[in-house]
Amino acid sequence: MFIFYFLTIFAALPIVAYILAQRTPNKGLIFGSSVIVLVVCLFIFISKFAVIGSVEKQVLNNKIFDEIYVDSTISVRHLKELENILDEDEIKNWLVGLISKSIDLNKLKSAESLIAFSEKFFVSNNEKMIFYNLYSVLRDKKFPEFKDSSFEISPDSSYPCSISNGEINLYIMNGPEIPIAKREFTNKDGILLNNLDSLLPGYDLASAYLNKETIELNIQINCLDDQQIFYVQNPIALDQNKPFNSYKISLNEWFKNSQEL
Repeated sequence: MFIFYFLTIFAALPIVAYILAQRTPNKGLIFGSSVIVLVVCLFIFISKFAVIGSVEKQVLNNKIFDEIYVDSTISVRHLKELENILDEDEIKNWLVGLISKSIDLNKLKSAESLIAFSEKFFVSNNEKMIFYNLYSVLRDKKFPEFKDSSFEISPDSSYPCSISNGEINLYIMNGPEIPIAKREFTNKDGILLNNLDSLLPGYDLASAYLNKETIELNIQINCLDDQQIFYVQNPIALDQNKPFNSYKISLNEWFKNSQEL
């Protein structure tokens, strides 16, 4: 910013020399118009309310993009500048744009450093959803083999009755009481869950596979004939060597439940 003040003073020197010179006409008019022009230039380029954008911001943007293009971790100095120069809403908009661009360019090291820095700025529920979406896009780019992670209840499973409807939830053992996958069903054939069945982007089956988690299966069914309710609740150790697992339920695993779904 100081360079622009210096350039302004430098540009004013010929005007000052003209005004101080003897026998120069219209000194007041020249001085007044010159001051107005110089002040307007400063306002346009470096004021908080710059109408054509802050040069300081553009310089910072270029510095960060230079690091992104070589897939470097974004420097702490540039991140601190970002916090000092931008207001809260601008920071969020910049981070979304920078992270998205880094992922598009396959500069995943830069994207990871920006993701780690940005989490503290996304605090409301809607903002957290934006952050988790960015995180899941980055993760899928980094580990594409887990992008289509899934879990199936084997078609060879045994059931205590004909099914009217049911619900299946998968949880991380000893984790939050938020399912990593949830689905309702009306047919025992084709009970398949994937990353799209998560309630929170990024907190899904792919996350469980990548973090080598043990999951808890919680499945509940309503019987078609007598409206009885049965459930199974079992821990399952996932095969970490593949992004797809299947589980076969035996008849003796079902327990009767008198409560509704």
